[in-house]
Amino acid sequence: MADFDFMDALYRAYVATIFGGAALWWLALRVGGSAVASTTAHRVAVDGPQVVGLVIAMALAVGLRSGGRGGPLVLEAADVRHLLLAPLDRGLALRGPALRLLRFGATWGVGVGAVFGVLASRRLGGQWPAWAASGALVGASAVDGALGAAMAVSGARLGRRMAGWLALAALAWSAADVVLARATSPMSLVGQVALWPLRWRAGGLAGVAFALLAVVSGVGLAGRTSVEASERRSSLAGQLRFAVTVRDLRSVILIRRQLAQDGVRQRPWARLPGAPLLPRAASKKPWHDPQRPRHRAGHGSALWRRGCHGLLRFRATRVARLALLGALAGAAAVGAWRGTTPLVLAAGLALYIAGLDALEPVAQSVDHPTLLDAYPLERGLALVGLLAAPTAVMLVVGVVGAATAVAVTGGSTTALTVAPVLLIPASLAGLAGAAVSTVQGSPPLFSASDLLLPPEAVGAKVFFRTLWPPLVSTAGMLPVLAARRASGSVVQSAVSAGVPVLVLVAGVLVWVRYRDRIHDAFQDAMGGTRPRA
Repeated sequence: MADFDFMDALYRAYVATIFGGAALWWLALRVGGSAVASTTAHRVAVDGPQVVGLVIAMALAVGLRSGGRGGPLVLEAADVRHLLLAPLDRGLALRGPALRLLRFGATWGVGVGAVFGVLASRRLGGQWPAWAASGALVGASAVDGALGAAMAVSGARLGRRMAGWLALAALAWSAADVVLARATSPMSLVGQVALWPLRWRAGGLAGVAFALLAVVSGVGLAGRTSVEASERRSSLAGQLRFAVTVRDLRSVILIRRQLAQDGVRQRPWARLPGAPLLPRAASKKPWHDPQRPRHRAGHGSALWRRGCHGLLRFRATRVARLALLGALAGAAAVGAWRGTTPLVLAAGLALYIAGLDALEPVAQSVDHPTLLDAYPLERGLALVGLLAAPTAVMLVVGVVGAATAVAVTGGSTTALTVAPVLLIPASLAGLAGAAVSTVQGSPPLFSASDLLLPPEAVGAKVFFRTLWPPLVSTAGMLPVLAARRASGSVVQSAVSAGVPVLVLVAGVLVWVRYRDRIHDAFQDAMGGTRPRA
């Protein structure tokens, strides 16, 4: 286990990863926006380290919370039962996996940091190799510092509560630096390294030293990791790998919540008046049966009540995550408005993830199809009714994003007029993309239609099925680019660009409503199954 073959490690990087990184690098050089004014560059040099430090503090907070739950190391079940319970020092068994995890994190940190450095060089000026080197150093320090802190907390067995308080303290310290425009936290000092091509500050070396100290502490304390926590994580990690292999996103989300111990409240924060939607014996008939009861008045309010109760079971941490994702989407939209076009993807992905959280009532119904089929109305109609409460939640997330955009721009008139117009298509598109991903579920392992297609077509089908839900969510941010390039009224351009997005959302809604009928008709045509009445 102690042997390390450099060529073998290089081979495990895979050719696809290498070419993918090269493609990302090429895109970063081509898509970066125009150079900013000298006054803006000076402001970035002054205030940028604190903002970068806040982002690093978020990564550190995630690592600390993971360490409080026994992470971040994930071992095989056999290693936990035989190696960790052997009459030997556990450090001998855990030091190797810890170093491999740090090496993997450093590789990703260097790659992502270098890409962001190249993007920054396009906007802030200077030589891109210097920006790429600074970004790579910041990325490696941030990722490995978070992993080292997680291993240190796990080895010290501080527990979830203490780890949560440490994460909150790190975020508060970095937020105070942003407000006071000072670099006092280690995260803000690491942020100074990101802007070395603009202004050299020796304090960045102290931030890198802090990250190295966290790494050394984590490796030294890795041997004291709890065996019970390691066994629990190994079992869930095996299920997670299988779910990723079969591309079952819903199972991935559920298992990740188990890993994070992110449950729901046994009782909702409040209960809404009204009668619940009760199943009926006659409604167990399939939707195409003419004897099945049809939609009646009152079902909409019952579905609204059920969806609200599902959302009211969210813990405070999940509510805070939704607000944070909305704020990230708003800040990324501001960056895209100011010329950094690739931030549209970041904003769309943030809304997509928020939509997956907000769609919990719909996801629970998809997870229990027998209960959904027992409702006295068609399955597609029930899913459409359950979308009402998540829609309200996503609009609130959009309001948070709009408020963040206004705050970041200092209350500019443009932000005050454009943000309210853009939040509706952006929020609804984020929900639509998440709805597509949730309702379609995991792909079937064996499909009759796939047997009739050539392998190239099947691969394209799998790629499109995986990619188009995030693309739908990202489409909601395209009006930002249209309004940015408008020659006339900005609000009118935003409204004109938002109309196609709303049409796309309406198309997704129709697809959810009639998906079962379309699917059954397609299966009948392909397989010759029993015709529907």
